[in-house]
Amino acid sequence: MSNALQERQEAKEYPLLWWTEWFHVRIEEGKVVNYCGLPYTCRFTLDRAKYDESRVIIVHASSFDPDNMPNLHDVKTAKKALILNTLEWPKPFQIQSEWTSIFTHLWSFSFKADFVSTYFDTGRGPGTFLGNILSKPVYTIQEKNDFRKELAPIAWIVSNCKARNGRHYYVKQLLKYTNVDIYGDCLKNKEWPVHPNGSPFTDREVVARYKFYLSIENSNCDDYVTEKIERPYTVGVVPILDGPKDYSRFLATNHSSIRVDDFATPEQLALRIHQLDQDDAAYLKYLDYKDPANPVESLLNPRLLETFDVPQGTWGPDDRGARCGICKLAHDMTEGTYQLTPDKVIGPDTTCYPKKWVYNSWVAEFYWWVIAVVVLGFFAALTAVIVCIMSHRARWLLLAVKYKVTPPRWRGNNIPKGFRGTEDYQLLESQNEL
Repeated sequence: MSNALQERQEAKEYPLLWWTEWFHVRIEEGKVVNYCGLPYTCRFTLDRAKYDESRVIIVHASSFDPDNMPNLHDVKTAKKALILNTLEWPKPFQIQSEWTSIFTHLWSFSFKADFVSTYFDTGRGPGTFLGNILSKPVYTIQEKNDFRKELAPIAWIVSNCKARNGRHYYVKQLLKYTNVDIYGDCLKNKEWPVHPNGSPFTDREVVARYKFYLSIENSNCDDYVTEKIERPYTVGVVPILDGPKDYSRFLATNHSSIRVDDFATPEQLALRIHQLDQDDAAYLKYLDYKDPANPVESLLNPRLLETFDVPQGTWGPDDRGARCGICKLAHDMTEGTYQLTPDKVIGPDTTCYPKKWVYNSWVAEFYWWVIAVVVLGFFAALTAVIVCIMSHRARWLLLAVKYKVTPPRWRGNNIPKGFRGTEDYQLLESQNEL
């Protein structure tokens, strides 16, 4: 056994090399993976001096630069595993096989990824997805009805008004038929509340007072479900969902949420919200999984439990589980128990529907003033052209303006030959010389 191998086995720690920073910060430097129940650990580093001893290299999708990549020959010859990391919607390069064919593994929210890391913690207990779902509602239905005297039935916390799917167009249409209290920087119509001592409410404190919450993702991609669904579930509010086609892994029960896609128009959705707002019994059926009088385990969605109720000591589809899987990959490649094959690539991501809510009629309504300016400008220019064609005096005035802004050495060359305004040019030139 070589000395290098013996030292590595005694240390039982394997480097995991981040080739890029994570959103322009070095937050991953030095993080240790020592919670997996493995007889070895791993350590993340951004030190490229450790390239030779690192069998796993990680690239963050938001920092991807095709001109600054590790030696791809080492990847193609199975010496290194190249992992693409992302928890955001796919970047443009991720739908091009030209670039996705250089990565061997994917670390992502997608359940098709090699290392799955959802936005939620698995297992039971405080802070886990299941623990938050099963937590006691913050307010009773009577308290929510009292809040309704001052608040809308629906809340939305949002800052991104440039979402790829155009969700703000849909919400703007929805506002025609029902009230929505919007906090943040996009379509904002409500100030963020504060406590009597001046401290601001938390996100969950804001959401808890409402009956419904808009859990609308900024992109519609398979498995892309973020904290937007966890907020209402945690505090006992009904989420209004729009995201992937299949939400089954993430639903508390099959009747715990409202899907935007179940309604042909925003008006129909608003009508359903109005009905539930007026019928406490019908509304509370959506929250029966929170009722302590019910046998909760029998109510919960089986696929939710299958996904997130992982036994203690096993790796689930969360951040810790993904890191444990990557650590094992580094060990197995280093010790020769796992061999990459040339056809092991992540491939392009084609699961997204990027412009779901960008309908032309909605865009026209949202940006009516831009369209009005363009139309008026077009007619003004057309009118000017017509006047110039029909009027000799107008043409003379245009020639005079052109003469004044043309440098003297170019004026002669720019006089149109045979044009009736030539005399006017000459007259202007003689006047200029006086």
